[in-house]
Amino acid sequence: MALTKPNALRLASYAMNEGALALRGQLLRDEDGQYNVGDRNMSEWLAQAEGNEVIIILASVDTTAHTRYRQCDICGRDYEGEECLHCASARARLRGN
Repeated sequence: MALTKPNALRLASYAMNEGALALRGQLLRDEDGQYNVGDRNMSEWLAQAEGNEVIIILASVDTTAHTRYRQCDICGRDYEGEECLHCASARARLRGN
């Protein structure tokens, strides 16, 4: 099941705020059979955590969903989904979440 793009970005943002790494990009396999996200080799990225317990979150973004943009009443940015990601992350940061 694919996530909406705002929900996937929110999930990645929360993870990065807690000190986790997050990669964004199209998942592709190169000629050697190695998987890459954008220009980053996944084997190299995973090797950084070798020997540690990890949790990997892989979220496919639903690109077929009809995108409806809204304008935030607070900051004026365009956003999609239920709330402005910029203002939501600012609120969470100010509340210490």
